[in-house]
Amino acid sequence: MANAVPVVHKACAACQHQSRRCDANCELAKYFPAEKAEDFEDVYHLYGMQNTLKILKSVEEEERDKTIESLIMEAKMRLEYPVHGHFSAVRKLSIEIDKAEKELEF
Repeated sequence: MANAVPVVHKACAACQHQSRRCDANCELAKYFPAEKAEDFEDVYHLYGMQNTLKILKSVEEEERDKTIESLIMEAKMRLEYPVHGHFSAVRKLSIEIDKAEKELEF
């Protein structure tokens, strides 16, 4: 009789953050595996757990991957540009484009 090796399920980043067991019903495990702890912390810091879940539940199932990508990107932009978030990056790039267009005119 072979010894069965138990399958170890590592808690997702959200469950690790809350110091709880991660079970098959965890809504965030798919989007924030343990390896994405930094992404989860960024999103958690900006939106919180309940708002993140609310946002996820407000979109169709097939849109949730893109929604999480957007939340992660927005959270990272907010860390880099705390006052205006992604608008600062957009504005900076817009200024660079205007400058490049003016250089091309000459």
